[in-house]
Amino acid sequence: MAYQLEKYRNRSSRHTCPKCRRTKCFTYYVDENGQPLDESVGRCDHESGCGYHYPPKEYFRDHLEKDVNGTRLSPNRIIAKGIHRSKSIDAIPMEYVTRSRSDDSHLIHFLFSLQKDNEAILKRVLDDYHIGATRNGETIFWQIDKDNHVRGGKIIAYNKEDGHRIKDKGVNWVHSLLKKQGVFNQDWTLTQCLFGEHLLSSLANRDKVVAVVESEKTALICSVQYPDCVWLATGGKSQLAVQKMKVLTNRTVIFFPDVDGYREWTECVKAFSFCRSIKVSDVLEQNATEVDRKKKIDIADLILRDWQSLRQYREDTPLARAQRMIREMTERNPALQMLIDTLGLVPVVDDG
Repeated sequence: MAYQLEKYRNRSSRHTCPKCRRTKCFTYYVDENGQPLDESVGRCDHESGCGYHYPPKEYFRDHLEKDVNGTRLSPNRIIAKGIHRSKSIDAIPMEYVTRSRSDDSHLIHFLFSLQKDNEAILKRVLDDYHIGATRNGETIFWQIDKDNHVRGGKIIAYNKEDGHRIKDKGVNWVHSLLKKQGVFNQDWTLTQCLFGEHLLSSLANRDKVVAVVESEKTALICSVQYPDCVWLATGGKSQLAVQKMKVLTNRTVIFFPDVDGYREWTECVKAFSFCRSIKVSDVLEQNATEVDRKKKIDIADLILRDWQSLRQYREDTPLARAQRMIREMTERNPALQMLIDTLGLVPVVDDG
């Protein structure tokens, strides 16, 4: 009998996830009559925050084991099998990474505008992380593990004027788009790794200190500013799962939480005894203002402030000041721009 994910009809067609226990977010696998195979068989909508997916093929395999051994599997064991797919981790073909590689996204344009003197360094960093772009100017952050398997591609939209994330657009994933296009079947499961994890396998990075931050954007910016470390990103404050961090075994690691995550990360890293040494940076804890805390800044925000100050300093010439003044005047009085265009006027600066 064939089973497929239950189609959305209304909120009653979504159920409580057996792992994260959130309501109205779990989709059953149902038969042709709409009957669920089992309340544990389905997929949670919270792919990055929960990740629970227990497809029918694993359910039948588990219950075949039960029949052979004559023992009943506990719900906890069934859930564990649905989460830990150690035997087979779904991956995206590397050709998608290669084809998407581009600097033509709003975030990358913004970073280049601040790093005109370091374009070669920024370009190298973008190549190292295989940063991609969509046709709409969104940035693709590929999650590639230490064995060079492409676990997923996280798609985020940023404002081209200031490089801030456009939060009302949310986050999308490459595998979700490929499922909609029919390239991947519905059983394809996202198993995340650290952003930048593939860099740990490079001989050049073997003895480097590993620095872990929350966001992928922060890892890029810090890698430009402080290239002596290998910068990795968890993808979120709550993404410090022990299994994901095992790749840091025998490494010296410094964690840089966002300003609102210091206490939580300090507690979490106590479980990472497999690291050679661990430190949680308190640079934001010690230096953030009340305004910074309200904005929930991270270490990249401090770096960007310096980059923007340097750009302003470079551009603060008499001619630049005159051009800014004219721009402000024409914004207040558009007729002035018509006069300038008609007469072909240009600003003249007396350097003396």
